[in-house]
Amino acid sequence: MRKLHKVEAGRIMNTRWLVFGLMVAVCGCGKGSGPQPAMTAPAETVDVSAGKTTEIAVKVMDYQGIQMLVESYRGKVVVVDYWSTDCPPCIKELPGLVDVHNQYPGDDVKCITVSLDYIGLADEGPETYKDKVMPFLQHVGATFDNIIAADDSETMLKKLELAAPPAVLVYGRDGKLAKRFDNEQAASEEEGFTYHADIAPLVAELVKAKP
Repeated sequence: MRKLHKVEAGRIMNTRWLVFGLMVAVCGCGKGSGPQPAMTAPAETVDVSAGKTTEIAVKVMDYQGIQMLVESYRGKVVVVDYWSTDCPPCIKELPGLVDVHNQYPGDDVKCITVSLDYIGLADEGPETYKDKVMPFLQHVGATFDNIIAADDSETMLKKLELAAPPAVLVYGRDGKLAKRFDNEQAASEEEGFTYHADIAPLVAELVKAKP
């Protein structure tokens, strides 16, 4: 794929995005399959409340760094979404995180995405995956902390004790994990978690628990 002419590669990316619009998301996903969004949008097109930035950016961070970032937000409810561009259920549900972010002020809720796209190839460091994840983050207006895991996806999945994304970890104001959402036990799409039915109500409950 790396040797394809840029025009041909662009056509493939656009085709994958169109195919995604027709796909029915399944409960879990494996690496190397699924759509790779190719839509682009300006990085500063989202209206936000006071104290929130309109910038959409992504940085590389290892597992330990991610835990330190979560800890730095102690006193707030923190929602961490582990996702991948190769995961249709992730693509389907991640906009729900943006809705959560837009609903609350930054003093109450902090949202974080962690891309598990990096697969550990020697000639492709995690920073090279920014061009892969940014189009979708821009498309949904992810104006919060966006991370590409510096650890390869297999290592991250082991540390998370997860077979495949998506997974969402919600932390209370005390910094402790309140609940983990994943589709490990789901047998169908209908049994998978959603932001609307599962995560948003929990966040609302945790926000009310003032320290």
